[in-house]
Amino acid sequence: MAELRALIAGRPPEEQRDIERAYEFAREAHAGVRRKSGEEYITHPVAVAVILAQLGMDSVSLMAGLLHDTVEDVEDVTFEVIEREFGPDVRRIVEGETKVSKLSKAGSQEAEVQDEGRDEQAENLRQMLIAMTSDLRIIVVKLADRLHNMRTLGSMRPDKQLRISRETMEVFAPLAHRLGIGQMKWELEDLSFQYLQPEAYESLRGRLRTRLDERDGLVQQAVTQLRTALDEDLEIHDWVSDIEISGRSKHLWSIHNKMEREGKALEQIFDLMAIRVILTPRPVTVPEGTDEGRRERAEETREKRICYHTISVVHSLWTPLPGRFKDYIAVPKTNGYQSLHTTVIGRSGQPIEIQVRSRRMHEVAEFGVAAHWMYKQESELGKRDRENWINQLRELQHEINDATDYMDAVKNDLLSHRVLVFTPKGLAISLTAGSTPVDFAYHIHSRIGETMIGARINGKLMPLGHALENGDMVEILTSKNGKPSKDWLNFAATRSAKAKIRYHFRQQERAEALVRGHDMLERYLRKRHLPVRKLMSTKLLEEAAQKLAGSRSPDDLYLALQAGKVTPAAVTRVLAPLEAAPVQPRPQPRAPEAGAVYVEGLSTATKLAHCCEPIRGDQVMGYLTRGRGVSIHRIDCPNMIRLLSEEPERCVAASWTPETPGTSNVNLDVYGPDRPGLLADILQVLAQHRHSPMRLEAGVGEGNVAHIFLRLAVAGEAELGALQSALLTLPGVTGAERLARFGQRGGA
Repeated sequence: MAELRALIAGRPPEEQRDIERAYEFAREAHAGVRRKSGEEYITHPVAVAVILAQLGMDSVSLMAGLLHDTVEDVEDVTFEVIEREFGPDVRRIVEGETKVSKLSKAGSQEAEVQDEGRDEQAENLRQMLIAMTSDLRIIVVKLADRLHNMRTLGSMRPDKQLRISRETMEVFAPLAHRLGIGQMKWELEDLSFQYLQPEAYESLRGRLRTRLDERDGLVQQAVTQLRTALDEDLEIHDWVSDIEISGRSKHLWSIHNKMEREGKALEQIFDLMAIRVILTPRPVTVPEGTDEGRRERAEETREKRICYHTISVVHSLWTPLPGRFKDYIAVPKTNGYQSLHTTVIGRSGQPIEIQVRSRRMHEVAEFGVAAHWMYKQESELGKRDRENWINQLRELQHEINDATDYMDAVKNDLLSHRVLVFTPKGLAISLTAGSTPVDFAYHIHSRIGETMIGARINGKLMPLGHALENGDMVEILTSKNGKPSKDWLNFAATRSAKAKIRYHFRQQERAEALVRGHDMLERYLRKRHLPVRKLMSTKLLEEAAQKLAGSRSPDDLYLALQAGKVTPAAVTRVLAPLEAAPVQPRPQPRAPEAGAVYVEGLSTATKLAHCCEPIRGDQVMGYLTRGRGVSIHRIDCPNMIRLLSEEPERCVAASWTPETPGTSNVNLDVYGPDRPGLLADILQVLAQHRHSPMRLEAGVGEGNVAHIFLRLAVAGEAELGALQSALLTLPGVTGAERLARFGQRGGA
């Protein structure tokens, strides 16, 4: 009890008193009872409470750890007594532990006489997992209970040692890993390894022991070098209050598993020597009144910055091994683990793994879900993933009634939750079980996913919804014209792939929404005969966005318009407060200027298009431009023909206003065989019709054909026709054609 008292010394006095009271209650309940090892039974619940205290668990968990066997061992102690003495939370945990323990013992007794013990044990584990979904502390207490039992397993019969070790390796160690309690996972695996494969365990431990002193010396030398480099880095000391550097040894089961999985000798394992750097950031200074969320984000940003900077110091000190850098900060593991890993070649020539993380990241890596009770906070990523996993456990509970099938599903789908597949170049990719080619493609790169059109698995074309299996070789087929389908959301198994697919469609929908919002505002302004180009300037739109959408981005204003959060009328009142007064439903067109074109229903300014230069009498049509009024074209103008095809909604009927004084400019090409006096005759005809050329060019081309190009001002198509007829009466004049551009033949 002395160790437990030391661990809880810093807790509030009332918590210390509650834990002391629970200890006295448990000591009296277990008085006179001994374990298989011969020790007093109270040593077990105390050891469980010590493990929980080391994890930083709350006082409720520690009391439950002390009391978890009392109801089972003492008739007078009931769940009601526990609740009356220590509260409903302690009762819930103790009740969950007691039900599991009873089932476990029943299963053990059954197993000694018949083969039904496996079903009973499966029911035991099922009940434990079901209980866990209501309170995670139940499984943490159970893991602490199992860890101490594994530490003292030597007093059990060999057959029980094997059964308990196998169960620990298959269920409890993966559970600890899934909850992110790395400290507990590693010890459970090594203890199970000791009993499941004793010869391999002793052989590996002996081989490591012979090189231990040499390795420790190299690690300490590297630690000294790194500490010196970090001490000399002024930038790091501006950001952190403490730097903890320590060497560590890789766990036996992890080494053995890696050697077996990758077919490597002990000498080929690069991370036998490892250094861990834990950085404690200085408090972030934020303006007074800053909300808690912004403060936490600022702290998280600083954590990441100092970790990446420290890795850069490591890489400047030693040569990094290519392909051995792992960024679990940018992409955390599914259990919330965050850290930077790199393998470097030390000055001794030996590979050394370096891990860099912040103090908070370290606590999460070591204590996982328990870190929630230590820090009273938990990353959103870890929380969402854990909630998703808990929900999967609940779904399995409703879907599978048989306890053995349930545990098989948990072990195969939720605990053994990875598949290892390969690229055509042999690169191994680890994915969530049930992943498909869609997950694989997006895991490689978002661009690969977005341009995917198919997949080959082991050389055969397979559907995109095909579930990948361990060892599959996956080749993604892409095309520059490929694009995602919303059906892929049904194929993807990973949150990452689904998020990227949703992001693609959100971006696509956003672009469409921007166009719709822009057009809504433009149409509204045009209907009210307001100056579109002027009012939709960037400066005015930014001011309107600030007032109506809370930002200075016109895009946010357009999105608000499209979503119906802001009306075009409200925007117009901000853009043009003096001009946005209510108008008549059918405004009267303004009086047309001389020679102007009339567009029905609009009083917007019209402008004759330069491409075809229509004149009065030509059949014309209007094109509603963006902010520049209506452009008037001849109906046979190539540009008008194109606009009718591409944007018919912007093309409007137009006609000339009643006859009023005024002229329009026109271009003519008068041509025929060259002869003396031809130009003089043409100018005489122009003078007779009271026309003086605004511009004139003459020349002789191929075949001795003379071309006289004229630019004239005419009152309309009738006047132009009369002039053309007079020119054609001249000797040798074979044509008098109207041109779209001065001096450019090819018709109007």
